[in-house]
Amino acid sequence: MLSRIKLPQTTAMILAGGRVGELSVLTLERPKSALPFAGHYRIIDFPLSNLCSAGINAVGILSQYRPASLIDHVGVGESWDFVGLDRGAKILPPYSAAEGSDWYRGNADAVYQNLDYLRDRQTELVLVLSGDHIYSMDYRELLVAHLERGAELTVALKAMPPEARDRRFGYATLGMDERVLSYEEKPAEPKSDLVSLTVYVFTFAALEEVLLGMKDHDSIEFGRDVIPAMLARERVYGHRFDGYWAYTRTVDSYFAAHEDLLEGQIDIESWMIRTNNEDNSLARQVPPIFRTWSDVDCSLIGEGSLIDGTVHRSVLGPGVRVGRGATIENSILYNDVVVAPGARIRDAIIDKRTQVGQAATIGIAPPGSDVQGPRVTERGIVLIGKAARITEGTAVPRWGVVPPGARVAPGTAGAA
Repeated sequence: MLSRIKLPQTTAMILAGGRVGELSVLTLERPKSALPFAGHYRIIDFPLSNLCSAGINAVGILSQYRPASLIDHVGVGESWDFVGLDRGAKILPPYSAAEGSDWYRGNADAVYQNLDYLRDRQTELVLVLSGDHIYSMDYRELLVAHLERGAELTVALKAMPPEARDRRFGYATLGMDERVLSYEEKPAEPKSDLVSLTVYVFTFAALEEVLLGMKDHDSIEFGRDVIPAMLARERVYGHRFDGYWAYTRTVDSYFAAHEDLLEGQIDIESWMIRTNNEDNSLARQVPPIFRTWSDVDCSLIGEGSLIDGTVHRSVLGPGVRVGRGATIENSILYNDVVVAPGARIRDAIIDKRTQVGQAATIGIAPPGSDVQGPRVTERGIVLIGKAARITEGTAVPRWGVVPPGARVAPGTAGAA
């Protein structure tokens, strides 16, 4: 029935901008929304696939941190059928003025700086989405509920158990009619269990008016500034979401989402639109090869990979090579990683084009006594940056972090 409903002109704005320090070397050269997921995909593919399924095909992607990987991946949106008259996906960098350029001063300022983009499309509804969340949602249900209530803002919310509540979230309380009664951004002690998913539907006229009223602020954030201002207008409603949802802000949460994938909580094949990106070249469009003596269980192996060793509870991207006698356990390897014979890897995330030498170990040895400063993961996960080289016989201990392009040998920084 929803597929038959003609919606007002809707434009999606995806907040894909930033890098967060909690993700360490994984986001040194890419925004967090461009992080690989499930081997073939990127995190931003989740909202893009949701938009495609909902028939929303005018998409602005708001990015300011190293957007090249997003530009290469998204292109003009052809993979999601965003190409055509009045369609398209466009990367929207910070506005460039004659005297220079201004970085986005917060996630709501990113939309403010692109109000002309929304006006040019005669936008009636604005769907604002985070680019770094993992979920499958029918946005049409959200849009229809927004229209039926005559709302100016509708916020998607999810009830979280006590152990999953985090002060980084925003929390809302709802009345009997699902109207938002109060909203707190990043409270020390939340008064509600309803977390904002950073999925908002705005009536464009109301959003434009609020943003124009804040144009002289030093920064503008949706949770801190826009939602409280909209609440004063009294036409703000909540929309409850009961499905799977994960936030990839930290290494541990990103890693846990891959564990959920392997346990079947994420139905990647039905949720996602297959993309034609750098990991889908003709050379990769072949199934992985498993030698008769290889041992693989509870794992996802990308196209064009060659498995000559053992892989347990791991996700391997396209083009990975695992040598004979090598063992990979509970790890994530991006595309074109080469693992030499006899190497052992456990509890690690290894970025693309890294080479792991013969008999090297990653995540096996305990951390050295000289480890100083805050650790980026509570679980002891090892992070290996893009195109690093771990030489023969080297041991990278638990909690180890190797920068992109680094060469790690016995006795060097990063080795045990």
